[in-house]
Amino acid sequence: MEHRVCCAEIEQEELMKTVRYMTEHFPYRLAGSPCEAAAAEYVVSRMKEYGLEVDNETFYTYNSDPMYSKVQILQPEFQEIDSLPCAHIRATKPEGEEFDLIYVGDGSYGAYEGLDVAGKMVLVEVSYAPPVPEKARIAYEMGAAGIMCMNWGNDEEVICRRGLKAVWGNPTESNVKNIPDLVGVGVTRGAGLMLKDWCQQGKQVRVKVTAIADRTWSQVHQPRGILRGNGTRDEFVLVCSHLDAWKPGVTCNATGNATTLEICRILSQHRQELDRDIYFVFWNGHEVAEAAGSTWFVDNYWDLLNKKCVGYMHIDSTGVRETELFEIKASEELLDFAKANAANVLPQMELRAMSLKKIGDQSFMGIGVPSITQRISFTQAYMEHAHGATLGWWNHTKEDGLDKCDPDVLVEDTKASLQVIYDLATVELLPYDFTEKLAQFRTKAEKLAGEYGSHMDFSDLLENLKQAETLVGQVQQCKESCHGKKAQLYNDFVKAVSRQITNVTMTYADKYSQDSYGFSKLSAPIPLFADLPRLKVLAPDSLEYGMVQTQAVKNKNRINDGLFTIIRLAQLYSMLLETKGGCEDEADQN
Repeated sequence: MEHRVCCAEIEQEELMKTVRYMTEHFPYRLAGSPCEAAAAEYVVSRMKEYGLEVDNETFYTYNSDPMYSKVQILQPEFQEIDSLPCAHIRATKPEGEEFDLIYVGDGSYGAYEGLDVAGKMVLVEVSYAPPVPEKARIAYEMGAAGIMCMNWGNDEEVICRRGLKAVWGNPTESNVKNIPDLVGVGVTRGAGLMLKDWCQQGKQVRVKVTAIADRTWSQVHQPRGILRGNGTRDEFVLVCSHLDAWKPGVTCNATGNATTLEICRILSQHRQELDRDIYFVFWNGHEVAEAAGSTWFVDNYWDLLNKKCVGYMHIDSTGVRETELFEIKASEELLDFAKANAANVLPQMELRAMSLKKIGDQSFMGIGVPSITQRISFTQAYMEHAHGATLGWWNHTKEDGLDKCDPDVLVEDTKASLQVIYDLATVELLPYDFTEKLAQFRTKAEKLAGEYGSHMDFSDLLENLKQAETLVGQVQQCKESCHGKKAQLYNDFVKAVSRQITNVTMTYADKYSQDSYGFSKLSAPIPLFADLPRLKVLAPDSLEYGMVQTQAVKNKNRINDGLFTIIRLAQLYSMLLETKGGCEDEADQN
């Protein structure tokens, strides 16, 4: 089988040579730094060596340099504890500032119930539920003056580097207000647990914090290489990993860069087999500037992506030690495809697969490009033991060194990603399947209609969903009979459907904008209806009720507009594909 031939070309020593070189020569790769610029030149030279069309694009991003912090506990007993400043914070006065400290658990909205945090500093547990930038945004919305992030892990005396930006990519006049104006520091888990215990015991906890960081525009570099295929199809696959990293940044993300470059090397030797081009981009501004590079790419290549991109593969934190099962996060239309690939390439490995949420550099949900990110990951038991450290307790710390990389795991990760990318670049018919995506959407909408039907009419939405589900299903049933020109028509159809359905099911922002990292509304069954529960608690004659209900109707109209476009697309492509009721006429086949 072809995947075994390709996978056999992966060289472990080549992977590790890249990891070691980047760690030793470019240890501090934060966006805007000299190390980042040098790392970008290195990546460009490697892609040029493989015969790609290369460019080292530059742009400005709203950046931050965390410089200094000091934390002293004043009450209930004096002591100084280790700390690190967060990025994108309000700097304190040079002599420091004093705050009462309030423990707020995971930092979600629910954790603030019954608490007065106005003018105080909140202590939060570091986790991805919600991510730290969203914890900071919520804290600021609740009136807090500062945030202290307790590390994940257990007894390890380390502190995660964190940013509090809460705006995806570069800010605009409309969203710059969402960047929290907070003092922010990170502390060890041990210190955090001590402070947590005092807070829960009802003791007054008062701290003096000095935290210095700037906010500034910085020029950054973003390597891009285009591997031209055989020219059969005027489309491309987008393959990316983030270049910038906290020192030393081995598993986040020298290993991901190594995987990407190794795939680049191997596929450059198979370019005549590739019906689609492959774009390799090494994102910058991932860490501090919150997905600045991928957002810039979407903004500046929007038309190209919309017309020609068939899928996005994000490669991050591959080759992590102590990992045991293969985890896939993918857009629902590509989930079955990704699962089948993993089962084929890594048959011996337990599989965990789930629908992709807004994480990492997933800047493509607004535009509707389906995405896959995958890696060998920790078991659920391990993550619970490590208090949510999904990428290892060392992630974003000084301990993320070469010893955290498992070369054998790195090879297996590279195998799985290589085959996904190869298949997307060579398959005649794009492996999108909307069956589950539309069915789940309908189920969620029906449930919301049952709960909130007295507040808003859902009948038009449910009817449009039913029709879209039926018509898309009929076109997809004809997939196997589509070849040649019909294959391209079919691919155009599923790309267009993906563009529409992803935007109205997975985002709150419009298709030209970005939701922030971990934005709370995105956790709702349907993000555009995230505020519906408020209608049950607000007085029907209040201004607030009227505003929420009005916005919900507008959001429903947005969803209906997307569904109507899908319905018309299905009707049109049914005719173009010469279908009758969604399938080719048997007489025509004979």
